[in-house]
Amino acid sequence: MFKSSNMKHTIAFGLLCLVVVGCLSYTPYSYRFSLIDPQNDTMSFVDSNIEFRFVPSSENIHVAIKNKTDHEITLVRKSAEYIDYSGESRRIHYGLDYAQEVIDFAETNDLFVPSLKIDPDSEITGYIWINIWPDYCLGNGRMPINYLMEPFFPRYSFEGSVEDLKNSTFNLILPIDFGEYVHNYTFTFKIDDVL
Repeated sequence: MFKSSNMKHTIAFGLLCLVVVGCLSYTPYSYRFSLIDPQNDTMSFVDSNIEFRFVPSSENIHVAIKNKTDHEITLVRKSAEYIDYSGESRRIHYGLDYAQEVIDFAETNDLFVPSLKIDPDSEITGYIWINIWPDYCLGNGRMPINYLMEPFFPRYSFEGSVEDLKNSTFNLILPIDFGEYVHNYTFTFKIDDVL
């Protein structure tokens, strides 16, 4: 009886150790970003017409856009792009719910998403993801939606190396249509550190 109880404790302890070691082996990377062009310590940009606020992460970039004008403006999502640290231009998507955005894309089968209107003196918030959806078959059980979420940078060690990312830069181009003209707002971010 003592051996049986001791054996159960040993097995339970062994399983607990496996769980702890497993959790520690895939500790997520921690990134520190800065906005270097236009340079700003608060990760924001303001001019007389518009205000942008950014919160980048390895998976996406949270962006708030405020229309400071007295007329409607439009975020031209089909022309927005992300230029990664290696200089490759990538399609991006701006929205709130990743899964719903993929489903909407699959239903319309439209390569480009419609523009987003921003009313006078109002704000929209959302996330920017890399848009790789046109490269895959969607729907009817062919490709699970979450497998289509490609992060901007590796989140865990098994997703890739981060050695070359420290001090690298990437760009975000967000075209805003003011009615009479389109302004391509370009932002350059720096990865200050990766832990």
